[in-house]
Amino acid sequence: MDVYRDLSDALTKHRVVSFLQHLKKHDLTLNQYSILSWIDQQGPALPVQLAEHLELKAASITYLVDALEQKGLVYRKPNPRDGRSHYVDHTEAGHALVLDKRNEGDDRIMSIFRAMDDEELDMLYVMMKLLRRKLFR
Repeated sequence: MDVYRDLSDALTKHRVVSFLQHLKKHDLTLNQYSILSWIDQQGPALPVQLAEHLELKAASITYLVDALEQKGLVYRKPNPRDGRSHYVDHTEAGHALVLDKRNEGDDRIMSIFRAMDDEELDMLYVMMKLLRRKLFR
């Protein structure tokens, strides 16, 4: 059990450090990234939806969206049903930033598998099958 806990802790730490480095590299706050990620998953959003999702005040959302817009990561487009409001959508650069972070983890894992020899891969396969059987019986 210690091995599993150590592996889980190491992977979690790696993910957190990697994520914080990604935010720093792109000069983003966690809330700014959360807006980009949510739009990437849910589609264009009204500021009120973003405020509800992030549990922030409307003024805070305005500030965050303004900053993302200045960076060229989002844009506002009119709401066709209500001329007083607008949707926030990500630009191609905003989408690429979220996609890069998601793919980064896959690339890291693949590089680990590529570094393994056939014997290590076979052993890992057997251990993963055993673990799956024990967890989902």
